[in-house]
Amino acid sequence: MLAATKREARTRVLPLVEIRIRPLWQGCAVIRKHFLTYLALSTVGVSQPLLDLYGKNATVFSTAKLSPFEVALFLLVVALGPAFGAIALDRATKFLGPKVNESMRLLLIGGFSFLAGLAIARWAHLSGDVPTLALASVVALLVPYFFDKKKWAREWSRWLAVLSVAVLGSAVLQLQPILLQQQGPKSDAVIGNKDVSVLQIVLDEFALAPLLDTDGNINAQRFPGFAELAATSTWYRNNVSASNFTHQAVPAILSSRSPSKTAAPFLSAYPKNIFTLFGGKTTVSGVEPVTSLCPIRVCPKKGESRWSFNPSRLKSFFRDASYVYGQRVFPPALRKRIPSVDGAWGGFGAVANKFKEQYTHGALSQPDALLQTVHKMVNSAAPQVSVVHALMPHAPWRLTPDLRVAPLSPTISTTNPDSEDGISDEYQTYLYQVAAVDATIQEALTELKSSGRWDKTMIVLTADHGISFIPTMPQRHTDFLEDQQVADIYRIPTFIKYPNQNSPIVSDCASTNLDLLPTIIDVTRTKTEWKFEGSSLASGCPNRTKRVVVSATGQTKDLQGSFADALARASHYSEIVSNVGAINKVAAIGSSASLIGAVLPDVKTDQQVVSWKVAQKKWFLNVSDKRGSAVPSLITGSIQMNGELPAGTEGIVAIDGVAAGVVGELSNARDVAAFTAVLDYSLLTRGKHIVELYVHRADGSLTRVGQPQ
Repeated sequence: MLAATKREARTRVLPLVEIRIRPLWQGCAVIRKHFLTYLALSTVGVSQPLLDLYGKNATVFSTAKLSPFEVALFLLVVALGPAFGAIALDRATKFLGPKVNESMRLLLIGGFSFLAGLAIARWAHLSGDVPTLALASVVALLVPYFFDKKKWAREWSRWLAVLSVAVLGSAVLQLQPILLQQQGPKSDAVIGNKDVSVLQIVLDEFALAPLLDTDGNINAQRFPGFAELAATSTWYRNNVSASNFTHQAVPAILSSRSPSKTAAPFLSAYPKNIFTLFGGKTTVSGVEPVTSLCPIRVCPKKGESRWSFNPSRLKSFFRDASYVYGQRVFPPALRKRIPSVDGAWGGFGAVANKFKEQYTHGALSQPDALLQTVHKMVNSAAPQVSVVHALMPHAPWRLTPDLRVAPLSPTISTTNPDSEDGISDEYQTYLYQVAAVDATIQEALTELKSSGRWDKTMIVLTADHGISFIPTMPQRHTDFLEDQQVADIYRIPTFIKYPNQNSPIVSDCASTNLDLLPTIIDVTRTKTEWKFEGSSLASGCPNRTKRVVVSATGQTKDLQGSFADALARASHYSEIVSNVGAINKVAAIGSSASLIGAVLPDVKTDQQVVSWKVAQKKWFLNVSDKRGSAVPSLITGSIQMNGELPAGTEGIVAIDGVAAGVVGELSNARDVAAFTAVLDYSLLTRGKHIVELYVHRADGSLTRVGQPQ
């Protein structure tokens, strides 16, 4: 009786449950179908252009230092986030009625279709705003129309969602070195000389030519730190870099292996390197702002693991990704309003912008990275192997020789300007930052010498690559057709201070940066079965007939020539900015160079130059002399004129009546001229300063404009 009652109860309840579940299930089916449509369209319009680019440029993840968890989260958000956002909006408008809901659905489909049309236009290499926007508009109209009217269109829009699996899967495969962190091979090294500490310094974007004086020596008056290092080390002045881009050049240095076009700067691509060789055998530390060659077991980072999550870091990365997406998909008119993504590590200007931010909010982070490493070395009881890749004197060239921070020059780019004025502005700011590096090196040497560890320390200092300042040409990219550009990019400063070395040696060995790790292995008397491409420099010059260098594009060149090529480039650049005099004389350029540093006379007011404006006008009201403080050693603005000024006319910026910098943009200028001027930073002492403009014509006449408006 009781059993029959229960059966009757179940019979009555089941239809009610079925009635309630059926519409819910049907509703879920509708959501799934719409979600697949959104997923298909957002894959074509959003995730594929972005993930394809990021998958092929994994260096950007290494530079951003995202954890594997954060990288995975980024991939999922890019691949699925737009579709989930669309379906959420779709469902929300259901409560506003079927007409509103249907309109929103078609609007979402149209929006994704428009983005897909933009992506297709870029893929098809359509140029110009009108063709791009026309194609995107047609796609945005046709797709919603056919979706609304044709069943086959709705079915195909859902089946195309399988593209998301392919796109996400491809990105995951390409980013395996990041997602699956490796620990590297087990080292077989046996260190014979454990009393020696090794400090390897890899500077960035540092050509040899700017360091040289007119005789081909290290310019001691301008760069006393490097001169001090050269006085107690072996200067390999014929050394060359392995590649013209950081993500190839630094791994080549640390692993003594020629970089390939496809190899990303990760441990999986360069498993046998200085970190894995000495890791576990002695204390090892590494500063790698761009590469990721040191495994966590060797270079543990406090508070970091594969599951680390930093909301601020990830937020910044997504913001940079939005810039990348805009430059990847948007038409020319819109791309102009988005930060550039040309050049930089991995091909993303988003990384370059990140670096600029780093200099805005922490300009001394790179010098401090080196100094902190040195401080840890001298305070360590045991010898160690320390590697520091410091992003200096890499752009944006804001540091002054006394380690203050100048405004960002608006002319900085990865391609040089076409004017002599633009080149001189860039080269001046570059030299100031080289001097900041010099001051950092000098401070590091002072601490090492005072520690009592100097004789037992091996210092290996080099650069990943150089930089070229030839008008209209790329600063680092080369096809090896222009020999002067090649010399600028591949001929770099290289010094090795061997243990117990206290006198200078100049070597013209045909060496490369691939020789540095074998030299370290030789000096530390380390025994290993691991094979490296370079040869030790400790016992003499390698027996080689050619040096093959590579470009990030995969091109190669047997680099002939000698130190004479670098000396010729130094002579060329001395004509742009003289290499005679102290570092503050970098401000002295053009026909007005001899006036810089002189007190200007009381002269009449100029009749042609009406007024001028300086963007940094307020900076002069309260200048600080503290390390890391802002200083207007570079100024930008505009100059208003009546008519055209004669050829050869220059402006002279005076600080408290003393000529401090030259404005070269006034030659043949008329109406309004924009300008950039680099000033003698030593005149910008603590306190308030008066800045004025003078006009110096080719006939030698000098007139006064006065203070900026």
